[in-house]
Amino acid sequence: STRTSLASYSEFDADACAAACGGGGATLERGTATLAMAAALPAASRRLVDCSPVEVFKAKKNDVEIAGLRAAGRRDCAVLAGFFAWLEDRLDRGQNVTEAAAADEIARRRRVFAGPDVYRGDSFDTISSAGANASVIHYCATHEKCASISKDEVYLCDTGAQYADGTTDITRTTHFGEPTADERRCYTRVLQGHVALARATFPEGTPGIMLDTLARAPLWKDGLNYLHGTGHGMGSLLNVHEGPFSIGGGAVAADSGLASAAAKLKYLAEMREGYYVSDEPGFYLDGKFGFRIESDIVAVRAKTRYDFGSRNWLRFEYLTPLPFSRALADLSVLDADEAAWIDEFHASTCWAQVAPTLVAASMDDAAD
Repeated sequence: STRTSLASYSEFDADACAAACGGGGATLERGTATLAMAAALPAASRRLVDCSPVEVFKAKKNDVEIAGLRAAGRRDCAVLAGFFAWLEDRLDRGQNVTEAAAADEIARRRRVFAGPDVYRGDSFDTISSAGANASVIHYCATHEKCASISKDEVYLCDTGAQYADGTTDITRTTHFGEPTADERRCYTRVLQGHVALARATFPEGTPGIMLDTLARAPLWKDGLNYLHGTGHGMGSLLNVHEGPFSIGGGAVAADSGLASAAAKLKYLAEMREGYYVSDEPGFYLDGKFGFRIESDIVAVRAKTRYDFGSRNWLRFEYLTPLPFSRALADLSVLDADEAAWIDEFHASTCWAQVAPTLVAASMDDAAD
């Protein structure tokens, strides 16, 4: 029989571990096990691996899980589209909405829209950040200490939910007034990077560090960069951050960025069919503004003209039908293909999938 035992690191007992493994040896992950744990096991009873096979099994989503993730994405985008409309309406009326109150409103709408049997809670604490606070990547607003959202400043909202059929992690940055030229250009470079990764076609087994350059290249043209990864693996009603793979590596020089075993594991891991990952480039100017665009994508089989080689070809299916900011987009920076992709996405994906739900269910005045 198979059994799972959870214990803290301080409770690790080498003899008990060896006994639980039936005398066949214990398997430890190089990137997560401590040196003390490895040293406590005799070499003959210790097997070191790059990552647990359980993590690899979880990473590849099956058809049922992917169908659930599609449904979860549509549902959460309907909630967020309604929220952004609600927020714009409140600001147009001159009402005060704080960052913390906006985060509360998103959670309320999820509860009302999905109900307790489907909505299981947020997948992490919502990052609701206005103006200069948007330049803080992991900003956390509280009711005791937060800013009011203004029509004259950028508003960045990074939020996610746990639904019975899937997990989401979504970021949109917008502006309800007249953004500056620098704000529009920087946002558009982020948008170009986001779209480039979303549109990628690549051979199965491509590592995340190679896909990372697709998202960063438009920003690099203007001498911009962001000091975080481009994408992380995600669970299905499990952890919003899961391995064993990530998309990233371009935030720092290779000699430091790939110095640890954990970093090598993440960024050199192969992208496989069924992997569910975020697409989230950004740019942050300390004390001024910050932009991030994040959607959830899953690697699926691609049809190419030649299908050269022995590896399958993959593309990403886009599971977050939520519009981008038109106010922040600088159309002079976008090329014709990018603009066409965005227009088609807004019309055939966002409008087609989300609008009917919004017409059928208004939540502005619904009881919690």
